[in-house]
Amino acid sequence: MWLPCYALAVRNVRSVARGALVAVALLAGACDSETPLDTIADTSLDAAVWRADSRKIAATLPARVASFAPSEGADPFYTSYGAGPVFGASCAYASGDRQLIVRIESGNIRSRAMAALDPRGEAGTDAKFVSRQVKVHGRPALQRWSDGGRVGEVTFLVARRYLVEVRVVPAANESEAISLAETIDVTALEGLTLDGVTR
Repeated sequence: MWLPCYALAVRNVRSVARGALVAVALLAGACDSETPLDTIADTSLDAAVWRADSRKIAATLPARVASFAPSEGADPFYTSYGAGPVFGASCAYASGDRQLIVRIESGNIRSRAMAALDPRGEAGTDAKFVSRQVKVHGRPALQRWSDGGRVGEVTFLVARRYLVEVRVVPAANESEAISLAETIDVTALEGLTLDGVTR
């Protein structure tokens, strides 16, 4: 089973000390290649710049995902949470009576991404879903599967700046969301230049 880098450092440590060591490892940057970033330092900028960035992200959404074709146009969005602005885009696709949603978030996503990828957090402990850590495009990801609702989901990071969520209903099997996510070319997203961010 894949273990995140901080888990490798603490798996043999007594559980009472594990939480503290994990926090220290994260704060020290031990997981720099995997840790999501808050990319907006100046949250007082005109929101128009983030709306423009959301349209850039929308342009990277795939024209098609396997047999799924767009059922709606790409939908750029901008909002703000306690940590600051979050922006991105989503698109709905269909293949017969099946639906696929691809959603990409950027901006100050660090806390949201860490929660979405944590198998011990709310995303990973929802009783309606079975969750497990996987990899997508070689990156740490969280897979969620609901057998009753035939819902397949997978969430992963791209370039530490983009939180990507893929959801398919009804899913053919528990791993279909992963397979579909693997077909999405993230090269354009990795090379995207945004104007409203500082890193």
